[in-house]
Amino acid sequence: MSIQKLCAPFARRITAIAVAAVSMTGLSHAAAANPKVILLAADDVCGYCAAYNTTAMEYAKQKGIDLKLVTNKFDPATQAAQVDQAIAQKPAAILLWAIDGTALLPSMHKIKSAGIPLLLTEVLPDQKYDTLWLQYTGGNNEEEGRAAARLMVEGFKAKGLGSSGSIIELTGYVGQAQVIARDKGFREELAKLAPGIKIVGSQPGNWDQGTAATAAAGLFTKFGKDIKGVFAQEDAMAAGAVVAAERAGLDPSRLSIVGLGCEPIGVGLLKSGKLYGTILQSPMDVARYSVDSAAEMLGGKKLDKIRYVPSPSVTAKDNVDGTCKPWPTASR
Repeated sequence: MSIQKLCAPFARRITAIAVAAVSMTGLSHAAAANPKVILLAADDVCGYCAAYNTTAMEYAKQKGIDLKLVTNKFDPATQAAQVDQAIAQKPAAILLWAIDGTALLPSMHKIKSAGIPLLLTEVLPDQKYDTLWLQYTGGNNEEEGRAAARLMVEGFKAKGLGSSGSIIELTGYVGQAQVIARDKGFREELAKLAPGIKIVGSQPGNWDQGTAATAAAGLFTKFGKDIKGVFAQEDAMAAGAVVAAERAGLDPSRLSIVGLGCEPIGVGLLKSGKLYGTILQSPMDVARYSVDSAAEMLGGKKLDKIRYVPSPSVTAKDNVDGTCKPWPTASR
């Protein structure tokens, strides 16, 4: 047998080992180079946003990721321009909290065309476009809506309101993917569990307590004392509904008021009896999941398409403080 044939298997093994070593060196070099990831997110104007942004920046440092945060005040057009600017910087990845999951689809196409990995956080657009992104991390908004419907029905029973009556709904910005998903889940589950409970009015509260209070006041004026419950797509808006109810001469503790978020303001309302229940969507959890997504992608790990954060339902009879953790404030 020739020397070449005898040596061939050893040569192949040596080559394989060398290739593996180069691959590992490449990954180590990428980590050592502290690759830049650009996070396009919402402004600290809302408490949830501030908690998310602060957690993401602090956690990214722990994970060795150079995370650049760019925010905007819920303006899709501004965010589309920010995407263009981010693409021009050629980052290792873009982490996008899409202000409007539909309006930003053209921008997502641009990111893919530029060959930059796209990771989504907080907002999941129509999944028929999921070839545009590697992974979504955040809440399962439709399931959260279903959980809110279950709480609404429980609240009716707990407060002796029966199994029928009128309720109102306060949503986020009209047209946002998470708003549509939460509304869909809530309405479908409510119709299944308690068809006698009817949504007689729905208004956008735009994720803001003051705006929600004004919207709820108009609905209370229109439907008066017929209203037995309120579903607010966020605890801050539920707080606005509580204020509006009290101004209308209604006792919030006698209504089935359901929020979402397990927010600090919601915790206080739960303990006071003015909010029947809420659903956890922790900005800290979502932020850490999104940074982990970036770290795993940079490390060459294959990502699942969707990674949802935990979202248990919470009422006053549960371990409220154990589930609804305090939020950090903006530290930038």
